This record gives sequence, C-alpha cells and structure tokens, in this order.
Amino acid sequence: MKTRVVAVFIALMLVAVACGGSDAESSDTDAPTPTEIPTTEAATAAPPGTEAPSSDDEPAESSTSTNDPSATLTLDNGEVYKFGILCALEPQESAGAEILFVVVSYDEPYNLDVNQFGADSFGGEATISVYDAETYDTLWEAGAFSEATLELSGSTVTGSGTFLEGGELGATEVHGELVADC
Repeated sequence: MKTRVVAVFIALMLVAVACGGSDAESSDTDAPTPTEIPTTEAATAAPPGTEAPSSDDEPAESSTSTNDPSATLTLDNGEVYKFGILCALEPQESAGAEILFVVVSYDEPYNLDVNQFGADSFGGEATISVYDAETYDTLWEAGAFSEATLELSGSTVTGSGTFLEGGELGATEVHGELVADC
C-alpha cells in the first residue's frame, strides 16, 4: 500500500508537469471523458439498433480508430477495463525517484495508475493498478507484490503481469494484459 501511495503521488506530479503545471484558467472541459466502465467481453458489443449513421450528410465514424488517448486492461478472468488516459512518456525525476513513463486515468467509477520506474528507483519496478475512484481502494494491482512488465514503443505502452485482487499478498491472482495508446 505504501508503494501505491508513493506511485499515485508521483503520477499526479508527473501529470501536472506534463500538462504545464497548474493553470488557474483551465476548465473542466480539459479533463478526459470516461470511455467505459469495466465489462465482460460479451457486454462490450454495441446494443442492437445502435449502428453508426449511414446518411450521406454525416460520415460514419469508425469504431476502431480514435484520436483520444485510451487504455484497455484485459484480465484472464474475463474482466475488461477501458479508460480515457493522460500520459507522461518522457523520463522525469520526482521526489528523488526516476520515472521513465506514467499513464493515468481519473475515469469513474475506476481509475488507472501505470508507472515504470528507472533502474535506480524502486529497482526499476513496473506497476499497473486499478482502483475505485470514490474510495481509492485497490481492485487489482500488478507489480507491487507480483510480477509486472511494461514497454514503451513510440506512444504506445504495453504491459502484462500477475494481478492481485485488492493488491494484497495471498489474494486471488489473475494474469492480465494492458495496451495504452497515448
């Protein structure tokens, strides 16, 4: 839990730096829009009768292409979490720790926190956490007490790991995969 608090603090600092620090004139319209709450694979299909418009006046939008940064965490137990995200992909130092990159989401009802630390900070640990947006209780976490790997390629972060339910040792373990397009 202590690692989680430090990671969240560092992530918040990096996002503030990446967004240009605090801006008293920023508005709520600058915040990312939640893309989706976690669902099972079967529930992610579009409801019947919700096809894209086919009028010649309005071009149909592709459901597979988007310019909005997003991340998907897929757990082997069937849970799928989708997020609108903020990314800081340049190495930075915060509170004496080197952080290579960070991906965060402040969606509701669930938040995402992804960190890759430098080799001299926390042993180069990678962490992926999903937590309740209201209570900040950890739902799933990989890296603090289990294995997690992250890789940055261009503006895409991919990762995998063994996720512990509640982020606790001895809890249910589930393998999961992350893809974040920044």
